[in-house]
Amino acid sequence: MTKRPNRSKNVILADVGLLKDSVWKQALEGYSTSLVSSIRKKLLSEIPKIAEKFNTNSLYFGYWTGTDKDRAYIYVQKKGLRIDLCISRKFEKDLRKAGFEVRCVHNFQGRTGWLTGWKVPHSTKDVNLVVQWLCAAMKGDF
Repeated sequence: MTKRPNRSKNVILADVGLLKDSVWKQALEGYSTSLVSSIRKKLLSEIPKIAEKFNTNSLYFGYWTGTDKDRAYIYVQKKGLRIDLCISRKFEKDLRKAGFEVRCVHNFQGRTGWLTGWKVPHSTKDVNLVVQWLCAAMKGDF
């Protein structure tokens, strides 16, 4: 567990693998964490060399592999997760067809063409679909 140079003091990262639950659990006290916990475990099994960071202030997890750039962010919110993916916005319609809401966020990632603002309720049952999209972004399949 290290901090990247020139990063916020709120960002804690694992160079490879996932952070220990103790790193983020306290910051997310009062939030539902079962969905994000399931997603994290499935991501690790699908992409063993995945690296993870957590921002204790903004309450998001970030993911990348090796020396690659960040490819996905999962923001934990009271009503659900907001996911930003390093894939084209043209896939918003596919997520909407699957029953999800997508509201583009005009953050740095959104301005560079990422699919941002994917809303995933904590009650979502199809964790595999969520992980499938995250893995596609991680592998650069789009």
